[in-house]
Amino acid sequence: MDTSLGQALGGLASRAFTLSAVLFLLLNGAAIALFTVTRDRHLVNRWTSKLLAADLVLLGTGLGVPALACGARLVVSLIAGATTGVFHVSHPH
Repeated sequence: MDTSLGQALGGLASRAFTLSAVLFLLLNGAAIALFTVTRDRHLVNRWTSKLLAADLVLLGTGLGVPALACGARLVVSLIAGATTGVFHVSHPH
């Protein structure tokens, strides 16, 4: 497998997961702090659906990007192995 491409995909997956996790924690921490300080039930009702949507997007990017990057690395390694002759096909004699 081309190591530079594999490393780039691994770095992308790592950065996407880390950024999503940090944003998830910051967003939910700020929401909890705001809801606790204001104790406004209308604020909770207004922002819960938006907060849930943002959480789902962050969850999707935090788990989806690394999964896709892993799949792409697998495809690249299979293609690289096929083009370099790593896979040998045995022929019956």
